[in-house]
Amino acid sequence: MRILNRYLFRSIIGATAMVLLVLLSVGGFVDFIGQLKDIEGDYTLPVAVQVALLKLPRLAAGMLPVSTLLGALLGLGALASHSELIVMRASGVSAFRLAASVGVAGLALAIVGGVVGEFIAPQMDLYARQMKAVAQNDSADMTGSSAWLRSGDAIVNVRPSIDGTDYGGVYVYRMGRPGRLEGIGQADSEQKFDGSWILSDYSESRLTDNGIELSNELKLDDVDELNDLLAITAVRESSLTGAELWAYIDYLQDNGLASERYEIAFWGRLATIVSIIVMCMLALPFVFGSLRAAGTGARMLIGVLFGLSYFLLSKTMADSGAVFDLSPLFVAWSPLLLLLTITIVLLRRVG
Repeated sequence: MRILNRYLFRSIIGATAMVLLVLLSVGGFVDFIGQLKDIEGDYTLPVAVQVALLKLPRLAAGMLPVSTLLGALLGLGALASHSELIVMRASGVSAFRLAASVGVAGLALAIVGGVVGEFIAPQMDLYARQMKAVAQNDSADMTGSSAWLRSGDAIVNVRPSIDGTDYGGVYVYRMGRPGRLEGIGQADSEQKFDGSWILSDYSESRLTDNGIELSNELKLDDVDELNDLLAITAVRESSLTGAELWAYIDYLQDNGLASERYEIAFWGRLATIVSIIVMCMLALPFVFGSLRAAGTGARMLIGVLFGLSYFLLSKTMADSGAVFDLSPLFVAWSPLLLLLTITIVLLRRVG
């Protein structure tokens, strides 16, 4: 059985790697094309290429489930076309035993996907957004966990927040004569309906010769320059590791705040990793059935349909969970349980 496991492992891993490479090439190229409209100033073509490349790990983690299904269909389909799977069955190996061997390859891919998705993709995605924001704002600088922007006589510091809608603090340091601070202001920020960002609840303490004066008037040469920085300093769910996301859920729950959105994201991320194993085993019933002698195109079509259906169902459940206040565990795991049920039923039919 070790020889059989290694043989199936090589067939599936090789085909999956080829499919993932093709999908990444297409996805990365599309993302790069989308960057071209933003090229201006310091955001040059080489920087746009770097940004697109830095986003590839997150793209790979998202594409891995469907890539695994397509790769398993191709790899196992090639074995079925040469009757190798039939020989394995004739030797006394059951469909469920083959599924277990195929699942080993899926487990290896799931581990790789988990490592990339949790420890590589979040940091690189955040760095890509920061690189783009800094290049588009000549006077901007990113240091540590905050962003700095020079606007006329004001130096603006934007503090990061955990999501893309609510922002913690925007601090304005107004400079007068060289080396002299003339005022300190603070504001919250919120998102407009048209996608731009505005500052709200602004208050400023101005240092004058007669003392400290309070003001609510914001005067910057170009407030619009803050838009990219406000968007980039929001730490999105895709830029958080699983541990960071769980820590933020604890923070929200401890403070009586709504955490369902982040719980769905956390459990959905785990379900996506587990789905890689199920996707791998799902390919087996199809190469035993009517698709055993079918061409590569037919197998690819089946894989695309199942992968797209699973993605749409997961997305619909996530949106419905927020609307109908469903359990995050149910929302995240129900599509995977349905996929697992379909896989077991199909395996029993060919078993």
